[in-house]
Amino acid sequence: MNKEVLDDIGRVISGAADTVSRKTGEIVELTRLKNQIYNLEREIKRDYADLGKMVYEQYLETGIVDEALLPICQGITKKESLVEQYEGEIECLKKVH
Repeated sequence: MNKEVLDDIGRVISGAADTVSRKTGEIVELTRLKNQIYNLEREIKRDYADLGKMVYEQYLETGIVDEALLPICQGITKKESLVEQYEGEIECLKKVH
């Protein structure tokens, strides 16, 4: 093979390696950003849950809550009552057997 052909092959390989390296860097950066987004969204969901729990606890302590939130708070109270009822039924069934 002559020198020009080898030089051309070298340039093609070098160009391909540069492209692969650049694309790999882009993929790494995309993955890093997506992980940050996932972690932030998970923290936001946790904050929403904490906020909701605080509002509900305030409702239990004071009976006062924004009118729009009242049906949700009442629903939670009813569900908690049902949980307690079902737990009692489970205990009764355990004593029978």
